[in-house]
Amino acid sequence: MDKLVAFFKNIWFRRGVAIACWGYTALMVWIAWLTFGYYFEFENATSLFVLYLFVNIAALGLMILSRKQVITMVNCMLLPPIIFTIVIFGFGNWYIILPPLAVVIAMFFINSSNETLKTVLGTFYLLMYVIGVVAYIAINLFMGKLTVTGLDLNLRDADYEKLSPSGEYRIVRYVDRPGERRTAAYYIEETAQDVEIPFGLCKKVFGSMHVHTASYGGKSDDPIFWTRSVINGIQTEVLDVEGSIRQNPITLKKTTEDNENGSTPVFTGLDPGSAESPEAKDNTAETATS
Repeated sequence: MDKLVAFFKNIWFRRGVAIACWGYTALMVWIAWLTFGYYFEFENATSLFVLYLFVNIAALGLMILSRKQVITMVNCMLLPPIIFTIVIFGFGNWYIILPPLAVVIAMFFINSSNETLKTVLGTFYLLMYVIGVVAYIAINLFMGKLTVTGLDLNLRDADYEKLSPSGEYRIVRYVDRPGERRTAAYYIEETAQDVEIPFGLCKKVFGSMHVHTASYGGKSDDPIFWTRSVINGIQTEVLDVEGSIRQNPITLKKTTEDNENGSTPVFTGLDPGSAESPEAKDNTAETATS
């Protein structure tokens, strides 16, 4: 028993634990990025929350064990602004926010940093959280949902998703809140940018491209279809938007960027929003709606 106690008290063991705790910090940075630009879909939300809670409790225990190490002290001083980004970008998703927020508050007081430093940084962080949250709520009340992606994920239609024939892209729909004239906005996302997490999937919203906005009469409304078309000898996935053929705006953007960088020009298809071109009409017989 004495050997076990001596092992846990060993300075090198505690330094190793302090270094390992930076893995938790890296995890929080990753979660902040997911709340920044991803839409969460859960297969089993309860199991994921239990796992997430366990990770936070384990990290708290390890940081308490190494609280006197300089590495842990620095870690505890850097975690509050990281968690602040999770609070702002994931505001309302308390199951994501509360566990790490509790860890950060506890470790800020438990770690053995200088008391004067704690007082100064604690005052700064408190103001940052209070002013940041109040400003966020005020902006939401007077200017609508504040998001970096420009999309309110609360308006996303979880039951609407149309994959392209290749499965590389999907069409999603955002329906505005009830009112006299409701509208639905359609966007395209890349499935390859999705991130798998335990018991769920994070679908990348950041970088999605707007396709179409139309009046919304009900869930049965579906003005957009995927279509394959062979144009100029190149088989291309295009969109049928209320009878007009449009190219996938993501592939069009990539093509434009390649041409600007001096790459070999490739067929760019149709301009988004344009009517069906004469070339597309010549190949109508070769078009198949998926």
